Amino acid sequence: MDIWVTGGAGFIGSSLIKQLNDNYINDILIVDDLTYGEKFTNLRRINFAEFLDIEDFLYKLDSNLLEKPKCIFHQGAITNTMERNGKLMFKYNYTFSVKLFNWANEKKIPFIYASSAAVYGVNEICIEEKQYENPINIYGYSKLAFDNYVREKIKKSTSQIVGLRYFNVYGYGEQNKGNMASTIYQFYNQYKINKKIKLFGDYLKFKKGTQSRDFIYIDDVVDTILWFYNNKRISGVFNLGTGKVASFNDVAREIIFNENSSNDQIFNNSVEYIKFPNDLKGRYQSYTLANMDKIKNTGYRKEFLSIKEGIAKYIYKLKKDEG
Repeated sequence: MDIWVTGGAGFIGSSLIKQLNDNYINDILIVDDLTYGEKFTNLRRINFAEFLDIEDFLYKLDSNLLEKPKCIFHQGAITNTMERNGKLMFKYNYTFSVKLFNWANEKKIPFIYASSAAVYGVNEICIEEKQYENPINIYGYSKLAFDNYVREKIKKSTSQIVGLRYFNVYGYGEQNKGNMASTIYQFYNQYKINKKIKLFGDYLKFKKGTQSRDFIYIDDVVDTILWFYNNKRISGVFNLGTGKVASFNDVAREIIFNENSSNDQIFNNSVEYIKFPNDLKGRYQSYTLANMDKIKNTGYRKEFLSIKEGIAKYIYKLKKDEG
């Protein structure tokens, strides 16, 4: 296979494969776990040459039964930030990642993988330096542990190694993520069903609905991954957001006004502020903003969609599905 994509049945992995297909690349091996069978819906929209369950893949990798690909896009992981099972999280997010990375590095195969803004925890300064990295859950820690492993290996590697710390990715293809789907998707469904959107009330220094995220549209994420794929001289661990924030109030307004005129009364009648959940206190990122200086210093100059543009594009695709 020319290309391997772990997590290829997932949100970002399948979106990446769709773009590869659009560029006439179909000789693709997908590695994933379909225990949650509804992920098959992402596979319906893409072309690939072979699919391997992760356990079958590991057996073939260890047995040297796989041909060397041109690039590995490692997008597979346990992404549930509420998962408490550290042994399970490390098995897939760290141990499996290290095994695959070492195999690729030994064979000098470009390796582009998914990291996460969760490595920063509640730190509002998000720069790719150790003093700002302080994860607040096992998911974020597993991602940081692998980033740190990679950082040491990059120093001596002659092949491309890229880690992308995704901020809040949203867009078509995330419909099977359940509670881990973006707040944009969840707010959209709340409004579609009840004509109401529930937002967090006051918590710490954040007034009602002002919790904020650096939201990045899926197409911009995929374009960035493929830019690195086409610029193999560049390695490193990089933030990938827009460098701009939108509050939950902002997101709700864009969803509501997508169907109505821009009217404060309509907005006020369409939102409900709820008490901040006790089980999220101390374990929730109320503000994320990607510092994009490092990636821009590579020469990357893409203009990302604004939250208004991204939400409009996303809702158009969701409604098209709904008929």
